[in-house]
Amino acid sequence: MRWLVISAVLLISPIFGATAFASTTAKAWQETRSWDAIFTQYAIESQQARLPAAKLQANQPQKSQGVVLLWNENKQQGFTNNLKRANQGFLPASTFKIPNSLIALDLGIVKDEHQIFKWDGKTRDIDYWNRDQTLITAMKYSVVPVYQEFARQIGEARMSKMIASYDYGNEDISGHLDSFWLDGAIRISATEQIDFLRRLYHHKIHASERSQRIVKQAMLTEANGDYIIRAKTGYAVGAKPSIGWWVGWVELDDNVWFFAMNMDIQAADSLSLRQIITKEIFKLEHVIP
Repeated sequence: MRWLVISAVLLISPIFGATAFASTTAKAWQETRSWDAIFTQYAIESQQARLPAAKLQANQPQKSQGVVLLWNENKQQGFTNNLKRANQGFLPASTFKIPNSLIALDLGIVKDEHQIFKWDGKTRDIDYWNRDQTLITAMKYSVVPVYQEFARQIGEARMSKMIASYDYGNEDISGHLDSFWLDGAIRISATEQIDFLRRLYHHKIHASERSQRIVKQAMLTEANGDYIIRAKTGYAVGAKPSIGWWVGWVELDDNVWFFAMNMDIQAADSLSLRQIITKEIFKLEHVIP
């Protein structure tokens, strides 16, 4: 049963797949445009729920623009609905909490997953942000103020050096130190997200093995008898149009599927489509039941 081995997965090196680790290549990706219909279906349903019937009749339903990538680690094969968008860079938004956590752990700014980060007393719109946090809860609830403080303590020089050592996106952290991943110059593509996640899974990031294990624990999103998902969402409102992300991997008993999705977000009430669309494709491709 998968839930019985969650801790074990964190205590041993990854064992799935006999092939030695190597970054993906363009030749390894296959395009299947059939997934586009899933994006369009949910985009229309979301628009119908948001707009009055009269306004819908007067406007052509908008097609959703987005991409999903699936990487089969055992077979070293990748699939996507849009190769062009798969290689287009976007603001990482809160998916950047993954490398930010690694850096903070490696530098000792975060001691471990149990350390308490006190609420600064400023009331914010998201209720769960208005309380003390640990690394686990800050990742789970995407608590931006906690990660902004990490960035300020890391500092520009160390942040730049470590992001470059991670080979993360375009490695450009120009902008405000505590928000460049939300509104600065840094960009990362979905294929680059996959490569970064694969290196993290295989402990190939230039960070301590301990830091990588703690971050993987913090990424735990879902676990049942069939699979485990470790992932992180993102919502780049600083982009035009806004971009929604969901990136991570699905652990099975005998394989791992890495995934990265991003899509244009027309309104915040469509954010759940990041997971809904991706899971529909998981099921279509028999990644999960």
